[in-house]
Amino acid sequence: MRALTGTPAILALLSWLLVACTDEQQDLSQEALRADEAEQDRATQVNFRKLVDTYRTTYTARGAHAKSHACLRAYFVVHEDLAADLQYGVFAQPGRRYRSWIRFSNGHFNLKTSQDYRHDARGMAIKLMQVAGEPLEADDVDTTSQDFLLTNSPVFFVRNVHDYNQLVARPEDFVGFFFPTLNPVSWKLKELFTARITLSAPPASLLDPDYFSITPYKLGPHNVKYAAKPCAERHAEAPAVDEHTDPDFLQKQLAAELAEQAACFQFAIQRQKPALGMSINDPTEPWAETDSAFIPVARISIPSQSFMAAEQIDFCERITFAPWHTLPAHRPIGALNRLRRYAYAASSQQRHVNNHVSIPAALAFWCQHSGFHCQ
Repeated sequence: MRALTGTPAILALLSWLLVACTDEQQDLSQEALRADEAEQDRATQVNFRKLVDTYRTTYTARGAHAKSHACLRAYFVVHEDLAADLQYGVFAQPGRRYRSWIRFSNGHFNLKTSQDYRHDARGMAIKLMQVAGEPLEADDVDTTSQDFLLTNSPVFFVRNVHDYNQLVARPEDFVGFFFPTLNPVSWKLKELFTARITLSAPPASLLDPDYFSITPYKLGPHNVKYAAKPCAERHAEAPAVDEHTDPDFLQKQLAAELAEQAACFQFAIQRQKPALGMSINDPTEPWAETDSAFIPVARISIPSQSFMAAEQIDFCERITFAPWHTLPAHRPIGALNRLRRYAYAASSQQRHVNNHVSIPAALAFWCQHSGFHCQ
């Protein structure tokens, strides 16, 4: 795309600054409800059911992060020396260890074209099991789980729920999304630049990137974002699979690495500082780590393992992860998180109905397969 010059560039810049100034007038620590929020929620359910149906073949995949690389057994261990003012929800008991599932994925919605060497987001979804307390929402079978959903970018290229529904309604019309009219004031230039960060080249390994929640959550009285960062002791890598030609190289690379050694991530939280411009309602705006550093609160240990058995791949396709599968102490906040409550439920229901399958019991599968026991 040619560089913008003259009047169009000035108008686009003024539009961008107008949005920024409006945001500054708001209380960035509080959720801003839209007048049409109920209407947007209904549109989300319709759009996501349509999305999973439109891109189904003989199989209906998720409406987002359709391609699974693996579902891995892991342990999520709360730090023994965790500060008292962070001991809420699953972090209430320092030293507590949770059996967990981790699903790595590509972000694209179209399973047929989601090839690992393409630019895309990469996801890391975490499900803690045997959590004490009643979650805000739960599957019929996983009534004591806590989910954390992360991707390998700290920002998202959609600013608000109206734009999110526009994108999901026409997911492949990127030009129309970023440039909806010939009027430069309507152009989403900031979102376009953010998309270049979100949809990035693939990592050499799924164990290499930092993963971020993008959207904020409560942690007791705090507003926070989450991240999972590779442990400092990450060492020798397995032989690399050719990422330039193999559409499944990320899965194969992960299988080769975990056959040789265990892996580890530090799970961390970042506290909001509203006075420094950290908004809970705009996921296109990062919270600078120089202003609020991530604080490690738990360690994720991924044992050396094999994950390619047919029964485990099937389990990975049927299991669900959702941001509202959470304890009240970790309630999702912000406009997009409220919308995701309906998006994930609609996507899950539609794909399970279409595929004539049920949601599996995550803990039962852990205990019954692949030599991992619950004693």
